[in-house]
Amino acid sequence: MITRANIFPTITGVLLLVLLPFIFQSPYHIQILTQLLIWAILFTGLDIAVGHAGLVSVAHGALFGLGAYVTGILTVDVGWGFWSTLPVAILVGALVGLGIGLLTLRMEGHYFVIATLGIGLLITIVIRNWTELTHGELGLSPVPKPISFESIPLNPSLTMYYLMAIVSFVCVAGSYLLMRTSTGRRLRAIRDNSALAAAVGIDVSRTRLVAFLISAGMAALAGSFQASYLSYIEPSIASYEVGFTALMAIIIGGRATVAGPFMGAAIFVVLPEILRSADEFRIITLGLILILVVLFAPDGLAGLSKIAFGKIANLFSGKPTNPNRNSSNVLLDRKDAS
Repeated sequence: MITRANIFPTITGVLLLVLLPFIFQSPYHIQILTQLLIWAILFTGLDIAVGHAGLVSVAHGALFGLGAYVTGILTVDVGWGFWSTLPVAILVGALVGLGIGLLTLRMEGHYFVIATLGIGLLITIVIRNWTELTHGELGLSPVPKPISFESIPLNPSLTMYYLMAIVSFVCVAGSYLLMRTSTGRRLRAIRDNSALAAAVGIDVSRTRLVAFLISAGMAALAGSFQASYLSYIEPSIASYEVGFTALMAIIIGGRATVAGPFMGAAIFVVLPEILRSADEFRIITLGLILILVVLFAPDGLAGLSKIAFGKIANLFSGKPTNPNRNSSNVLLDRKDAS
């Protein structure tokens, strides 16, 4: 539900999506923005598991690659159109996520992380070595685009960007609305205290399984669009590095927030481009950013931005930045006066 509290951020976000291609007009910048939106879909899906359900999964890189390969195989080898493969990719990703959930969701803490890492590596090994189906290291190409650009009087890069803007907005809106349902409230209760949630009658395993299934399907959706966007895929698209990148992006951007996945995507898409001439410093810089965020902004860049915007809004509205402190000062003044 759109309320007065979030109507301004929603309008601002939509305007940014619409206007960014007019600010960064070169095809190179538009391609970077398109890649940012695809990553944001993956990170939004992972945030359902990590930020809302408290499930720190490293398997989403493999699920991302799985969605890419379902689309690649069905379009290149079978001859399907892109849109026909999309529901199949989501279904396969969700079913694999269901299997991962049934195997791992009774584990807690680092045991769950290690289990998802192992299953993710297993999926990557299968993709790399089942050459009859996936073509192995040779990869799959050309994966068709979602839209026939000849039929649309727009720049192909711009068309792809706006398509991904629409898809990412739908995914974010769906995640936001999901968290306003009874399922979302149960997920937050489980994340905060799973033992207490179970004590009040919440089915912890089933609720987590639903969240992980939706999260896995969204990761596969992002992978499907990634395959079409790149037009060529090979096994590294399903590597564990993608899973760790997504996890770091959620932590840096901010868990359980709407803007967090986009901020995380901006860091992991824009920063490598800035450091392209000094690639050896990329990992060091990302690690340093992660450490600083964990130490000084545990709610991520989105949480930091929310605090900053709140202070600015209070400044312009004339409200005190610390009402408790001001009220205590008033009481002290009254005591002194008496």
